[in-house]
Amino acid sequence: MLNGSTILRQPNNSTEEQRHDFARLVRQGFRTAGAGLDSRIGAARCLAFHYALLDGLVAIAALKSPDDKYRRDVFKWASSPESYADYAVELGWVYVEPTYRESRIATRLCEHLLSITTIDAVFATTRIDNAVMSRVLLTCGFDKVGTPFLYREEQLALYLRPC
Repeated sequence: MLNGSTILRQPNNSTEEQRHDFARLVRQGFRTAGAGLDSRIGAARCLAFHYALLDGLVAIAALKSPDDKYRRDVFKWASSPESYADYAVELGWVYVEPTYRESRIATRLCEHLLSITTIDAVFATTRIDNAVMSRVLLTCGFDKVGTPFLYREEQLALYLRPC
């Protein structure tokens, strides 16, 4: 059961503290977050925050605006039959604190974000061993495409939600 509240914000309409807390959870959940994270968070289309009643921020997700080179490389590495140019938005940085997993928060965050985008074609990547995120993406209308590929020392799979 979901307790607490979910808030969607454009980065420029979020507080510095919210962006800092969002970045903290990205770094906690994604060891490959890399340099430039703060600027990539600032360039995102929308950030989703889930706050638990007693524990504060416990889950995040985002609609990201990745650059052309990254999108082109991901689609090439995955041997995708689709054109990267048709997918300008990436669903990503989906992370739920371990004690709040099993409560469908990740699915709800993704559904909220996808419901507000005016762009239907969205892509996502996840580690090939992340069965939970794979199920979330399939539940949200994504299809796994292409072949697994290596990115920053992790094996990833590409998922597309076409128009």
